[in-house]
Amino acid sequence: MGCATTSVKISSIVLNAVLGVLAAGAIGWIAYNADTETEGFVIAAYIACSLILVLALLGIFAAIRESVVLTATSAVFLLILAILQIVSTCLFLHEFDVKSGRDMVEVAWQANNMDALQQKHECCGQSSAQDYIHLSLLIPPSCYADLQQTPDHLYLDGCIEKVQSFYESDKLRFIIVSWVLVAFELICFALAVFLAISFKNKQRRMEF
Repeated sequence: MGCATTSVKISSIVLNAVLGVLAAGAIGWIAYNADTETEGFVIAAYIACSLILVLALLGIFAAIRESVVLTATSAVFLLILAILQIVSTCLFLHEFDVKSGRDMVEVAWQANNMDALQQKHECCGQSSAQDYIHLSLLIPPSCYADLQQTPDHLYLDGCIEKVQSFYESDKLRFIIVSWVLVAFELICFALAVFLAISFKNKQRRMEF
């Protein structure tokens, strides 16, 4: 096997390993943020990242074994997965665009179900704690850090601003993770194609 093929083989193993680590990290990120996403998104993301992890492991195994069939299989599925991920990423970005922190907070406010939001996002009321005071309501314990009801522990920011900011940050993280995974998939696809051809040529030379 030539130096170029050996270098590509090592690069393929390393990049597939990195891809696998990224997929595993993405699964952990999805699990951590599962309560803030739709069920459809969570299921689709779990399936996609699990497939990426499996294909990364397959790519490593195929490169080590110098298997033409496994390397070609890995290449084909990586390309298909990359295309599907590009399409799904564009669709989910549209879903992020229509998300509104204001709508979520207003629904929780009307349902008198602000405690979870206020503790998670470290905020109080829709715009501020004044929302409770204007309605002659007691400021709930969830408006305080560590539930310690003292003025210096009171969350000053309103939940609409905090939740919207969370959505924007979540969208940015999603874009970065998605396109990084797609980039690695396409690179691993190109390396797999090169290796499949190289392994096939090696087999032919050995037959003579």
